[in-house]
Amino acid sequence: MQPDEPHNEQQGFFDRFFSGDRVLWVIIAILSIASLLVIYSSTASMAYRKAGGDTEHYFLQQLKFIVLGFAAMIAVHRIDYQRYARPRFLSFVFVTALLFMLLTFFVGVNLNSASRWIRIPLIGVTFQPSDFLRIALIAILARQLAKRQTNIHRMPLLPALTLRGWRKNPDKNFNILTNITIPVLGPIVIACAAIFISNFSTAAITFCTCLIMLYVGRVRVRELWRLVALVFVTMVCAVSVMYAFNIGRSHTWVNRLGIGDMMSKTEQVKAQGEDDDLQQEQARIAIASGGLMGKGPGNSTQRSNLPHSYSDFAYAFIVEEYGLIGASLMLFLYLCIFFRGIVTFRRCGTAFPGLLVLGLCLMITFQAICNMLVSVCLFPVTGQTLPLVSLGGSSIVFTCLALGLILGISRQVKEESLDRPRKESLLE
Repeated sequence: MQPDEPHNEQQGFFDRFFSGDRVLWVIIAILSIASLLVIYSSTASMAYRKAGGDTEHYFLQQLKFIVLGFAAMIAVHRIDYQRYARPRFLSFVFVTALLFMLLTFFVGVNLNSASRWIRIPLIGVTFQPSDFLRIALIAILARQLAKRQTNIHRMPLLPALTLRGWRKNPDKNFNILTNITIPVLGPIVIACAAIFISNFSTAAITFCTCLIMLYVGRVRVRELWRLVALVFVTMVCAVSVMYAFNIGRSHTWVNRLGIGDMMSKTEQVKAQGEDDDLQQEQARIAIASGGLMGKGPGNSTQRSNLPHSYSDFAYAFIVEEYGLIGASLMLFLYLCIFFRGIVTFRRCGTAFPGLLVLGLCLMITFQAICNMLVSVCLFPVTGQTLPLVSLGGSSIVFTCLALGLILGISRQVKEESLDRPRKESLLE
């Protein structure tokens, strides 16, 4: 019996620090290793020019943030989700994230032609508040939907949108507005509007994620169509006004959506369009030269020509060096994150953890697919990074934070002592 004791101690160590969905842990580890390989290969020459000959500068920077992200992930996944499921705590986190997001409009740092970052004083590190705000939004939306599982499928999501409709039954419309519209849709509107001004694609991904959460959270399909129609009309009007008064990046959005040819273009917009065309042209060359097996690690010929091969076009760089096989494996890993999230979702006995896991998995998967579609030139240039792979600080940490929440819930759903109140059940 003595020889088995060290083995038991080792098992206890892994159960404590790496509990939860083991498949998901493996996927995260593979993506992290792939990130280091991609970053070292794609940034070596750039680091040599900008970091005084230190070819490992960006590699070590990425390694630092991956280690920090893993530390946050391990810490978060040990927290009982019921501790952060309280409405007051989630409201505080959401308001804090929103305030950071609003600060970008006043003291934001401009990187890559967009002011989306805040620089932390003293240490000089920048982070993107939208990553924090998205996680906070998904959490508070999951909480609001969980509270209303007994009646949300019977109630309208929006009150009457006409004056005549309000006059017919003002008490009912006011009740819908205060009990459903503001608590459920209010955070979505506020968060997406704050993100929308500086980052159209992130706002769109966030809204689509919330829309699916509403559908799974028992909101009627008819109500969702009303919401989509209202958002579409509002977005068209907002973009038109912003375009007319040259607010934010509206000219860039119009150009990337393919409708800029119908309108007059400024020199800045023309330059942006030419830059986008150049990026996608170089991405096509990288993908075409990759073939089935790729050129091999470190053998890329497009690293100097492909803009942002370490971030926005990381997937195109992967195709060049690792070929169609490597690209397919990368897509498979992100789809596995989504499917493992679905497995955890189905095991949840209550609405809040299930919807939280679903929302976080959708957020990560949508972002990854968006990056891939841009890299293979099937989608306009958006600036979306490849989660856990692209070079980044805050994106790595907040992605690990989201994965830590998913792992924490997957750990807890395996325990037999879960409290499953009937009023929040997604399965009954």
